[in-house]
Amino acid sequence: MKHYRTGFVLGKFCPLHRGHMLLIQRALDECDTVYIVVDNIMDEVIPVQRRMQWVRQQYPTPCRRLPPRPSERGLGGEAGGLGGEALVLTQPHPLPQDPSETPRFWDIWRETLLHLLPRHIDAVFASEQYGKRLAKELSAECVMVDPDRQAVPVSATRIREDLLGQWHYLAPVVQRDLRKTICVYGPESTGKSTLTRQLAEYYHVPYVEEYAKHIIDSKHGDICFEDMETIVKGHHEAIERSLTSQFFASKATKVERSVLSSLQAKRPRSSAQLDTPPLLFVDTDAIISKLWSNELFGKESPVIEEFIARQKFDHYLLLDVDLPWVNDIHRYRPNEREAFFRMCEEQLVERKKSYTIIRGVNGQRFENAKKTIEKLISSAFLS
Repeated sequence: MKHYRTGFVLGKFCPLHRGHMLLIQRALDECDTVYIVVDNIMDEVIPVQRRMQWVRQQYPTPCRRLPPRPSERGLGGEAGGLGGEALVLTQPHPLPQDPSETPRFWDIWRETLLHLLPRHIDAVFASEQYGKRLAKELSAECVMVDPDRQAVPVSATRIREDLLGQWHYLAPVVQRDLRKTICVYGPESTGKSTLTRQLAEYYHVPYVEEYAKHIIDSKHGDICFEDMETIVKGHHEAIERSLTSQFFASKATKVERSVLSSLQAKRPRSSAQLDTPPLLFVDTDAIISKLWSNELFGKESPVIEEFIARQKFDHYLLLDVDLPWVNDIHRYRPNEREAFFRMCEEQLVERKKSYTIIRGVNGQRFENAKKTIEKLISSAFLS
């Protein structure tokens, strides 16, 4: 393997995916220093600062790369050993994107890059054919990496058009940034648990059950004020487990392992090995515990507000009371659901939370929720 002092990678990284990672890793393997230039483009779908942040987080300086998992070898997974220094830059203003735009196309790019890059470039690493001409302009060698897209058969355009379907090709830092955490929220007997499970099964992603149900079951419905702290703490811990790799490991509870096992069995092989699922659905939150603490006991522990401040949801699905009441051990106020609904909404408005009211009986409730999720997914790169 030939070794270079300096290497160069140019890309839009819109978004950063495993094909880009394969290219950058090759450069890091063969160079002491790699300059990664994130193209500052006009009418960008994803702002350049966000794209630069992804690359910098994926390739911190100095860049230490971890051994790849077997499923990632040859697919843009992290390579082993200490990598070269990765420096991420961008040009100060957009440049032409095609030679047809101006006869000075290559002159403009050469002059801009020579001004931007602090050192002479020994090798340009590219997967597109323009890399050969760019290398010539910079008086550097050209190293082509997977030009036929055989190792990583994906493009950024395909990912933007089908985010969920191509999710497994995203770089891990992008997966973590784009993941949406959705809280299914509202009064009693509005179908929260059913809808949470339905959405998770439809999108083949994990979900967090309402922790309060386990406490209520263990006490046969006779809970006390002290139980409210236990509920919010337990629910928060379950959410945190689901947001980290621990959800997929031995520290997951028996219920969580059962949920994950059933979901992974339904996923395509590639998406069953995700670092981060695209969506996480959570049945209720600490705000509901606050409201019920005041409803049942006329007071609340300050611990509840602490956990409300710590929880981070991208969106709430507020379920309306248009379903008939179904009595069970977990429910207390059959005649006060409308008032409780108003309190639920008031809390969201007061705390400036993003939410959608979900109505509908039978399958319409699920369809209305799904429409909301699809809108969130379609705007993932803009939020």
